[in-house]
Amino acid sequence: MSLKLIELSKIVEKAKIIAHIWSEWREHIEPYYDPVLLRFDFAPLIATICDEEVRAEVAWRFPSWLYNRLGNLDLETLLKIKDYRSVLEEYLSGIWPSNNKDGKRKQMYIERVSKNIANALKFFNDKSMTPVTMFEDREYKVAEVYFMLRAVPGIGPKKAFMITRDFAYRIIGYTKYHPWFDQVKTKRPKFNVTDLHFLDPPVDSQAVKVFNRLFGRKYPRNGYDWKSEITPETVQDIHMFARLAFPEMPAKIDDLFWNVGREYCDNKNPNCVKCPLREVCDVAKRS
Repeated sequence: MSLKLIELSKIVEKAKIIAHIWSEWREHIEPYYDPVLLRFDFAPLIATICDEEVRAEVAWRFPSWLYNRLGNLDLETLLKIKDYRSVLEEYLSGIWPSNNKDGKRKQMYIERVSKNIANALKFFNDKSMTPVTMFEDREYKVAEVYFMLRAVPGIGPKKAFMITRDFAYRIIGYTKYHPWFDQVKTKRPKFNVTDLHFLDPPVDSQAVKVFNRLFGRKYPRNGYDWKSEITPETVQDIHMFARLAFPEMPAKIDDLFWNVGREYCDNKNPNCVKCPLREVCDVAKRS
C-alpha cells in the first residue's frame, strides 16, 4: 500500500509502537565482547573492516585469532604481514569452505578485505597515529566523527555511520561496552559525541523490506529483491518515520529493522508469528 493512502494518525501510531518495542528489545544490541578488542588500538578497526558479508561474530573474533597467531597486534607487528589474503583464507577455512557454490564470493571478500586492512594500516602508519589516538580529547559532533571515519581506507559510508551510531549508543547508555569507544574514552577522557538527533539510519535492503511490510507491501515489484526498492523517496520516508519514532536519535531504528529483516522477515517466507513487530505490521496482520 502506498503511504499516500495511509492516514497520518496511523503512521504516528505505528511510530509510537515501534519506539515502545525498541525499548523492550534493546537488550539484544550488546556488541560481541573479547578482551583482545579492548587491549589493542587496531583490533576494533580490523574487526570493523571484516564486518561485511560474514556474520558479525565471525568478523569480531578475527582479531583474537590473529593475536593468538602473532602474539601482538601493535602496528609494527601488523605491518609485518605482507599479504592478508593468506591469513584470511586460513581463518575462514573452517568457517566459509571454498569448495561450496559460494566460493567465488568468498574469494572476492578475501581480496577486498585484505586490501582494505593493508591500506588502513598504511594510512595510520603514514599519519603516525592509531584508530584511537586519531581522536582528540574533546567533544565532537556526529558529523565530525562520521567524516573522520570516512577518511580511513576500508570504511565506507555505512560503516562510518555504524561506528558513529555505536559510539552514540555507548554515550547514552544503551550499551555497556564498545571496544573502540572505550579505548578512546580511556585515553581521551573528554571525548564525547553530540547532536545525536541528526543521526539518521542508513537504509539497506533489510530496512526497506521491513518498512514496506509494516505498511502492507509483502513483496517488491521485481520478485524478491528489495535492493531495487532503495530509492531516494523510500530513503526519505524511512528517515522521516525514524524521526517520528526516535526524535532524540533516529538511528536507533536501524538495529531493530536490520535484525528483524535478517531473523524473521525472510524475503520469501517471513516468520510473522514470531516477529517482534507482528502487532504493528500490516503484512503480519494479514498472515
